[in-house]
Amino acid sequence: MPSSQPATGTGFSTAGGRLRPLPKERPHLTRCTKLLCSAFLSLLLVTGVLLFVVYLVVRPHRPRFHVAAFSAAGVQSGGPVVLLSGQLTIHNPNHDLAFFFDRIYVAVQYRDGEVVEDRDLTGGPLYEAPKSTAPIGFELVPVPAGAAADMARDAAAGGPVAFTVKVRSRIRVRVAFWGSHWHPVHATCDVGLGPDGHLLPEFQRKRCSIDFF
Repeated sequence: MPSSQPATGTGFSTAGGRLRPLPKERPHLTRCTKLLCSAFLSLLLVTGVLLFVVYLVVRPHRPRFHVAAFSAAGVQSGGPVVLLSGQLTIHNPNHDLAFFFDRIYVAVQYRDGEVVEDRDLTGGPLYEAPKSTAPIGFELVPVPAGAAADMARDAAAGGPVAFTVKVRSRIRVRVAFWGSHWHPVHATCDVGLGPDGHLLPEFQRKRCSIDFF
């Protein structure tokens, strides 16, 4: 009678009367690879959770630009000379983040043409601590004669005399001892003046739009 004992040392099993290959042992290299992958994924998960917790604690917010004041001296008299003055504020609403601004430049547009071109408002970098507000501005900047005449006509017609103020700079964010890279920042502010050359109430403390690119 044929023996029903399983064959040994041949790599086959005779269970059920049929020869079947025995399962192969898992190579040591495969086990190490899976172990390394598991450790890497675990570390990645823990890092992601920690970064998410830090984000929830810090809750970064963008800086806020507002128009604090703006005027056009001489526009109401209809003379050939108009002098623009303006003040903006930059507010840091964060509790733990500080802002570093590079030089801040402003340009003023009237009727799609620039009447003030890239004027340096800070003369150097600007540091803004958490929960603080920094004023920046310019005073008595003359505009070209042609634009001054157009402004006078707008004011005489009852206004408003509309301007677009554009601010550009670079910004870095700092938390404790960590700081980010420089990022370009642009703010656009709509301004409207009355016949007297002063800022209309609806434009006072108006928030400017801001872009990072």
